[in-house]
Amino acid sequence: MHREMVNKLKAVLLLLVLFLSVSASAQRKGRRPTYTVTPQEAMAAYNFALAEEILEQQIADLKRKKQPTINEEQLLETARKSQIRLHATEQVTIIDSLILPKAQVLQQIKLSRESGSIMTCAEFFATKDSTGCTLFRNELGNHIVYAEANKDGHLRLKEKSLIGGEWSMERQLKGFDEEKEDNLNFPFMLSDGITMYYAAECEESIGGYDLFMTRYDADNQQFLAPENLGMPFNSPANDYLMVIDEYQQLGWFVTDRNQPADTVCLYTFIPTETRRIYNEEQVGAEKLASLARIASIKDTWTDKEAVNAAKKRLADARSEKRSAADKAQREFTFVVNDSKTYYALADFQNKQAQQKAKVWLETEKEYDAKQKELEGLRTKYAGMNDVQRVQIAAQIRLTETAFERLSADKLALEKEIRRLELNRN
Repeated sequence: MHREMVNKLKAVLLLLVLFLSVSASAQRKGRRPTYTVTPQEAMAAYNFALAEEILEQQIADLKRKKQPTINEEQLLETARKSQIRLHATEQVTIIDSLILPKAQVLQQIKLSRESGSIMTCAEFFATKDSTGCTLFRNELGNHIVYAEANKDGHLRLKEKSLIGGEWSMERQLKGFDEEKEDNLNFPFMLSDGITMYYAAECEESIGGYDLFMTRYDADNQQFLAPENLGMPFNSPANDYLMVIDEYQQLGWFVTDRNQPADTVCLYTFIPTETRRIYNEEQVGAEKLASLARIASIKDTWTDKEAVNAAKKRLADARSEKRSAADKAQREFTFVVNDSKTYYALADFQNKQAQQKAKVWLETEKEYDAKQKELEGLRTKYAGMNDVQRVQIAAQIRLTETAFERLSADKLALEKEIRRLELNRN
């Protein structure tokens, strides 16, 4: 609570400085404004419009003096992109924030077994790597995605598969922009084996590292064009390591915004299936900027019941309270909404929802089996020669089609079950 009050005070003071930054002389007709803040300070306060004004004036002054403007023009482009993304700030319920040394972040994220695991590359490969690269390993433990520096020192995303008890040769992930100055790091994949989150330091970033999401295109065997996650996940600072545990219905991301060197803030949030943005006309420009920079996590608590339920899930994850016996008693885990989770068929109050849940359970078993079959085929494919790959390619495509159909069926059933259960009157 004390830390949040301090952050609020800092924000108020910074906004006051920005308000006073344009001198009184600027009010007189024909006089150019003078500024007492830098464009970087304006951007840190999410006043991107003011940053644009300052930069445009600086560029004009430099051009008049016939001096280079490349740095100012690049920052101006960033300010303009930031302004656009500010207007599209996503509604995210953030339930917790924890300030800690950067080196301790991974230990604080308590993932369920089904969501895989994350660790440093140095830990997995038993090296003295000091680049800060991280590695994701799937639930089955037979596939890893990680960051590694190329010969120019820039980080790239690579993968390996476990074949016959041995790891395959590393492969660079396909579909990413290979600009020499890009840095890609902190990969994390959802349990579907298709959706991947990662952080990149590139032209589309508004700070240092920004968070991105992409999906694997099985037909072209490469990842699709990435999507910047926007605000509040991204900021003019470094933002990285987006992790979503679908089974615990918890998400985490890390940022060094407003933090001293080697210190970060780990935010925990409630993940949602659909992306909703704030209505700027309703919340107002000042409030929108406050939400985008996460001035107060309590401002995001529009559903207190959902927040309390998520906090309990987080507390359970941190304390690892769920014993083996407790887990054994659970038939399954079905999230009805942000505040309600069922673990047995008897939990359903609506009979139709209960019958649909039985179908969903069978579909879930088929889905898991097909996913393992597909992963096995892809692992075999990676270790084959060109002739063998041609022979197995058709089987992989058929399995992918069946897997996608099951995934769609499962999602449709889940939505129908939730609809029936939540409207059971």
